[in-house]
Amino acid sequence: MSAVQFGVIGMEFGSDADRLASPVVESDIRETLLEIGASLTEGDPKPLFHEDSLAAALVDRKGRVLAASEAFTTLRPELVLDPALLARVADGRGEALFERVDAGLPEMTLCAYAQASFTDGWSLPPSVRAAAAEAPSQIVVLASPAHQFQRPLETACAAFGLTGLQTRVALETIRTGGVRTAAEKLEISYHTAREALADAMTRMRAPRLPALVRRLVSLAFGVLPDAEGADILGDAWGLSPRQAAIAALIADGMTRAEAAKALGLGEAVVKRELNEVYGLLQVGSAASLARKVAEANALNWMMRSTGGDIGVIEAGAEPLRLIHRPGGGRIAVSDYGPSSGRPVLVVHSSMTSRVVARGLRRALQAAGFRPISIDRPGFGLTDEIEGLRPGLHDPFVSAATDAVLVLDALKLETIDIVARGGAQFVVALHELAPARLNRTVLVNPDPPTEASARRTGPIGVLKEAFSKNPAMVRVWASLAGRQLTYTRVARILERAMQGSPPDEAAARDPEIVQDYFRAVRTFATGRHAGYINEQVDFARRGREQAPIGGTSNWLVMVGAHDTLHEPQEVMAYWRAILVDAQFQLVEDGGRLLTLSRPHYVVEGLLHARPA
Repeated sequence: MSAVQFGVIGMEFGSDADRLASPVVESDIRETLLEIGASLTEGDPKPLFHEDSLAAALVDRKGRVLAASEAFTTLRPELVLDPALLARVADGRGEALFERVDAGLPEMTLCAYAQASFTDGWSLPPSVRAAAAEAPSQIVVLASPAHQFQRPLETACAAFGLTGLQTRVALETIRTGGVRTAAEKLEISYHTAREALADAMTRMRAPRLPALVRRLVSLAFGVLPDAEGADILGDAWGLSPRQAAIAALIADGMTRAEAAKALGLGEAVVKRELNEVYGLLQVGSAASLARKVAEANALNWMMRSTGGDIGVIEAGAEPLRLIHRPGGGRIAVSDYGPSSGRPVLVVHSSMTSRVVARGLRRALQAAGFRPISIDRPGFGLTDEIEGLRPGLHDPFVSAATDAVLVLDALKLETIDIVARGGAQFVVALHELAPARLNRTVLVNPDPPTEASARRTGPIGVLKEAFSKNPAMVRVWASLAGRQLTYTRVARILERAMQGSPPDEAAARDPEIVQDYFRAVRTFATGRHAGYINEQVDFARRGREQAPIGGTSNWLVMVGAHDTLHEPQEVMAYWRAILVDAQFQLVEDGGRLLTLSRPHYVVEGLLHARPA
């Protein structure tokens, strides 16, 4: 065993942040930037982890487990709890330590140790985090044996739409490293196994088996966006930069000839280096190599998770299905069911992702609806559309095109809509495919910046800054995502809702705050291109827009206590555009209307004029 000491990363300000927080910047912006307390230094995106794949525990210096995640309980203690390191951490010699334990394929594990008082910035399951807060002198252990868990892999297969046979063959191929051995373990013919994998590769658009393995394992680990993991390949197994590059390309499905061409090397050189890689990584096939690269990638993220706050995807919290665009890229969809319910598309705001708050979800399902949500391009787990630059395209039209693809994939001719923001997207979808929309409820639809005079509170002041200088959007997104913790989100949400009694109450509701945090935490991954695109569009979009017909089955609900916009301005702007729509001012509603008053929203949907 080997151990390497590293410090817990603190919060620093780069020169750009110092400039933005200087006295020449408006005081509300300066205070908000300082409150986020994050560096503008560019770095790699951070991941989200499936809770199933995150093994964490609180232990004492003798290794007695005081609290643990379910994943941790399946580990072999001798691979995780090193008595010498536990004693060293307990005695305060080093703020944090990590070690790599290699007991042979596939028992590769990375472990991190620290006193609980030093783990505020670590990604931990809620139960372990709560126990650590109660016992700051005890030791937190974080491990990454994600390849041992079957459920995340099965979830990944389901997200790609694989059949039962395809899933079984794919999982066994990942475990054994080869199709023939997988067929033997499953007691099916080699021909059947190959056909199943070929169909799976077609569904996943994976050019070769290694690409299929790597994509499934990466998604199972929750490692998004997908990175090469070359650094950890070098650190963990001693690969040279060239060998790591070759391994990454082969693992992604390239042939040796294609990898050679991509790297400007001779095929003989690639063959020689690849043989060396196989020996160093103790693998015998490209599929096994793909698994190693995906594991290395996940280990890399796990190691980084001890240096900054990132989200944990609760097991089973969000159903996930990935739908492919014809031109490339994936669209993330959550279908909450039941399948017998009336489908309703729940549209997220420009600050959040597809996560539907539990209160709204329960209210919709109780009324007979089937909530479905989609991450718009560049939000959450949906890929950006290549070649579309902020300010040079209409992001809402692109999102509408994605939505039509999703409706077709789900075989839905029509759908109801509840939009908690995202009104411009709904308008674009209506213009693209008006016959697909039934009853539609827009909740607190944002007007363009130019059409809203209110500039109060930190969000309002930021929107003013965005309108004056759209480049600030990227700066803010970078700041907001660097250390996005639950505590900071709760504090900022409470501050932003001041002056609105219903919103102030909502900001004190633990479930509402948790749901809001879950919806915004993908900012921590660095995946905020969608937010940037839409905010730049808001800042540059003029207030003039031609009236839109065919909206008699639309209801616009505006909270009388909206903290961001003046309600009467909002209603006046949208009345001029949605000339046939119904409008309702909700006297006891605010900015968080869909979270605090979900039954109002559902009632509005039920009583909107039929299409």
